[in-house]
Amino acid sequence: MSDPISPPAARRPSEAAELVSLAISDGDLDAAVAQYESTAPLLPWADGRPPGQTVAETMTAIMRLRLPLDTRLVAALPAVGLTMLVCERRIDGVAPDGTPVRLHGVGCTVVRPQHDGSWRIAADAWQLAERALDPEPQAPARYDLPDIS
Repeated sequence: MSDPISPPAARRPSEAAELVSLAISDGDLDAAVAQYESTAPLLPWADGRPPGQTVAETMTAIMRLRLPLDTRLVAALPAVGLTMLVCERRIDGVAPDGTPVRLHGVGCTVVRPQHDGSWRIAADAWQLAERALDPEPQAPARYDLPDIS
């Protein structure tokens, strides 16, 4: 049986990226994919790792981490017929297999208005890359002074 409640539709450009973040964090694949145009490419990785064949395949791989996606709008650049969003994204936590995950990226999301007044993502590049774990605090250096007695 399908879900009788349709996923929310973005009513302003930046809301499309926000709704993807909320859907991924909630584990709602349908709501995440609904924010994309049917032919939209999604490139989440900065390291050249290939994305899935579809937005749904790529989202499924990301959602396997079972971690929230934090998205912060850095800038919005409207143009005729589209808006480019610069977004910072983070995924931090521990994956189901116990592996620490620290992903961060600043990328671009291009959104377009639809005939019904909503906005959907036409192209998306997150540029996620692993961030180094914070190093263990180091004890201050100790210097032995010569005995001058």
